[in-house]
Amino acid sequence: MSQGWVVTLISLGYLIVLFGIAWYGDKKRQWLARWRPWIYSLSIAVYCTSWTFYGTVGQASDDTWSFVPIYLAPILVFVFAWRVLARIILIAKREHITSIADFIAARYGKSQALAVAVTLIALLGILPYIALQLRGIALGVEQIAPQLSQTLVQKWGRVDFMFMLTLLLALFTIVFGSRHIDTTEHHRGLMLAVAFESLLKLVAFLLLAGFAVFWLIQPPVSSTIFSMLSFSWQAPNWPTFAIHTLLAMTAIICLPRQFHTIVVENQQPKDLHLARKVFPLYLLLMGLGVLPIAILGQQLLPTVSADTLVINLPLYLQHNWLAILTFLGGTSAAAGMVIVSTIALAIMLSNDLVLPLLLRRLPIPQRSFKAFSQVLLKIRRLLIGLVLLAAWGVALALESISSLVTIGLLAFAAMAQFAPALIGGIYWRKGNRNGVFCGLAVGITLWLLTLMQQADLLAGSGETNVVLWLLTPPPTLLAAEVSITDWGMFLSLLANLLCYVVVSLLSRASLTERLQAASFVGVPVPEQDSGRLYQTRVTVAELEMLVARFVGRKRTRQAFAQYSQQHQPLVSSQLASANLIRHTERMLAGVFGTSTARLVLSSALEGRNMQLEEVATIVDEASELFDFSRGLLQGAIEHISQGIAVVDKKLYLVAWNQRYLELFHFPAGLIQVGRPIEDVIRHKAQMGLCGPGDPEWHVAKRVEHLKRGTAHTSSRIRPDGQVIEVQGNPMPGGGFVMSFTDITAFRQAEAALQEANENLEARVQQRTQQLEQLNRRLVVATQQAERQAHSKSRFLAAVSHDLMQPLNAAKLFSSSLAEVAQEPESQQLARHIESSLEAAEDLISDLLDISRLEAGKLNTQVHAFALSDVLNTLNAEFSALAQQQGTQFSLINTQAVIYSDPKLLRRALQNFLTNALRYNLGGKVLLGVRRKRDDLLIEVWDNGPGIEASKQAQIFDEFTRFDQDIKGQGLGLGLAIAKGIARVLNHPLELRSWPGKGTVFSLQVSLARLLKK
Repeated sequence: MSQGWVVTLISLGYLIVLFGIAWYGDKKRQWLARWRPWIYSLSIAVYCTSWTFYGTVGQASDDTWSFVPIYLAPILVFVFAWRVLARIILIAKREHITSIADFIAARYGKSQALAVAVTLIALLGILPYIALQLRGIALGVEQIAPQLSQTLVQKWGRVDFMFMLTLLLALFTIVFGSRHIDTTEHHRGLMLAVAFESLLKLVAFLLLAGFAVFWLIQPPVSSTIFSMLSFSWQAPNWPTFAIHTLLAMTAIICLPRQFHTIVVENQQPKDLHLARKVFPLYLLLMGLGVLPIAILGQQLLPTVSADTLVINLPLYLQHNWLAILTFLGGTSAAAGMVIVSTIALAIMLSNDLVLPLLLRRLPIPQRSFKAFSQVLLKIRRLLIGLVLLAAWGVALALESISSLVTIGLLAFAAMAQFAPALIGGIYWRKGNRNGVFCGLAVGITLWLLTLMQQADLLAGSGETNVVLWLLTPPPTLLAAEVSITDWGMFLSLLANLLCYVVVSLLSRASLTERLQAASFVGVPVPEQDSGRLYQTRVTVAELEMLVARFVGRKRTRQAFAQYSQQHQPLVSSQLASANLIRHTERMLAGVFGTSTARLVLSSALEGRNMQLEEVATIVDEASELFDFSRGLLQGAIEHISQGIAVVDKKLYLVAWNQRYLELFHFPAGLIQVGRPIEDVIRHKAQMGLCGPGDPEWHVAKRVEHLKRGTAHTSSRIRPDGQVIEVQGNPMPGGGFVMSFTDITAFRQAEAALQEANENLEARVQQRTQQLEQLNRRLVVATQQAERQAHSKSRFLAAVSHDLMQPLNAAKLFSSSLAEVAQEPESQQLARHIESSLEAAEDLISDLLDISRLEAGKLNTQVHAFALSDVLNTLNAEFSALAQQQGTQFSLINTQAVIYSDPKLLRRALQNFLTNALRYNLGGKVLLGVRRKRDDLLIEVWDNGPGIEASKQAQIFDEFTRFDQDIKGQGLGLGLAIAKGIARVLNHPLELRSWPGKGTVFSLQVSLARLLKK
């Protein structure tokens, strides 16, 4: 297989690898997050283009020192002026900056005209630079595969061959560089591919440099080389050296591709900390490899073009693999620059030229976000293609300039025109738009004249042509061999700076410019925002709907919700405040840029015929917000009760509050910024504040905790009795924050609470023991009472039985006496004796029943019987008695059959009737039955005096009598016996009484047929 086809296949494979890397970067965002700082640092190396890969070797071949400024200048910026870059990044993040044109336009009053001017200058200066890269790739193909190059040129022509290269680069850039309309969203996949290209070109260049060093130290070559160096050694041309260094220092941030990678693609400002170490090291390694390659090329290939030595040397040494690798490195250097520069230019052209023209001639689109985003993406993709086609045309037009270095320096000089406006805009508040316009106009004019002179478009000499006379260096510099091109580039930058300063001092900035200067420079302007845009009467809902068309509904809701949390709740029907309109403008700036974002808002909100409601006051400018936040945070820290100490990731003390000093009484001079925390811990350990033991052991233990970033919480009792609680937590960016709280009062309260708890437990235990003793006594007393009750019952039962025998005998004798007595007096006396004996028998019977009930020895004979048998007997017994007392007695009989003990039931009803007749002389008494669901109620009614509610529960007690005036009343045992019988027979007993109206006693009995069922 021929060398040409091998190169073709490897190039296609490399292109596929780049596509794969970019695709992987877009898909695996979370995985790439850990490598983000390294990817960011390597992507900045897009600075190293085909000029630095091919051209600097050619420079070193002609002039040993001429290539050094290209590498030295960025190193100086990243090492000594990195704070300038950090400030630009912070401002860009806050203002949603999308490009260098956007940055400059936003600083100087969000001027649309200024954004257009910067964009056109960038296009004018970068097109030759992109053309240089296309020439570099074509040059590499011609050297690595001359036969293939000749075949392609014969088949397509040289023009068509470069055109095909342009289309391939356009395809890659369109696919991975225009996927989002919000240019503040980062092209992670594209940046990963650029970082990979940077790594590849570094490896290829260092390998070639290593081979060159190996050849240079070989004996045959080394002696010749060292003699040649000693003979041709000369000091650098210091004026030219200084001019080139100055141009390169400005280019590192003013080149659109560098601004895009350093500022726009920066995701976290802290990533710059790694980049300021990695990128200078990258440039140093690249720079160290230039001289060995150049020297060996001069020795081995003196007739070959110096710009092609990087490829021709490995081919000459017959290391084809190294030649192919260096070809890929040079192609990567050129392609990376073309891709990023084209993206940056497409963003500036779409935001600052195309979209403003469309918005001025067309109404705000009423279509959805999806439709608008498709239109905007098509515009940007078309612009990418047009920019690359224009670069292809410029490459053909500038074929007369053979040196890659010259084209590179001219591009640097064009972009350096932005430096006064950019650097002055963040440090000099008085700089204004008029000064920028004047400086850019003068500077770019002189640059164009220099370009025309370099392209041999100016005829005559310095004596006959005013332009050439102007571009001719002064005699002093002319004597120092400063070229017309170098002097023209320096003169254009100097004139730009002078015009910027002088015109800014002579003219007055507008109100908008002063407000933006306050935001960028950091000097607050306490004036009111009288801009008409911020006074527009537009509702929150209308504003949200407008933004959603360009940004998308999801991001719009998130942004408005964030604003609502940070400022004030938003009501859809409420008029939007000036701050909300400003917030909306910054959101749109992420899509259009700052100047076009204002134009979009103006176009959408104009023509509403509204009155001004009020003038909004600017309260959220950047420096004022920063100072306020910092003061608020410091005040909060100083007024909390805890001591606070903060150390950085290197374990140096960086912050503390007054309470921290009060808690530990540090000696003067110990606590200061930058003090190693180890010294502070050692002092506390020596004072005994870390506990007993070796102080150094305590120091080592605590420092190890801080190094590991281990969160911890502990407390320590100090010798004076004070208790300090320590809490330590690591911070996300490295470092540690510790809080110290005096918890002495809490511990004292805790101890008092513990003591009270222990005392309470003792008292509870004591009371428990007392209760247990009382319970035991109560049990004993209860048992004794039960025994006494049983003894009483047995005694009563025994006495009653013994008494009944003589009484029965006495009754028998009295009956016999009545029968044999003849005299009326004797018969009457016998009857009285018999009546008294019956009364005594009833009394003894009651006592016997009570004792049996209490002893639980009352025998029952429960069976079914007709209730009428009991009722008829009671009716016969009490009708006569009622008639003797003048009481009306009535009976309501029944044929029901019940289940009970007829004898005991009769005894209970007999007691109820006896009480009713005894306490209701001359009244009415009723004995009756009625149904209650499935049972019967046997009731005794009377219309006597009744029983008070407070005494109803007491009448069932033994020996209870309320009315002492009633003659013939018993001992108060009848109702107690009736209650006991009801309980034994399981017949619910109920009493109802109404004082002055009467009383009713009832027993509830069960029907015998229901029980049988």
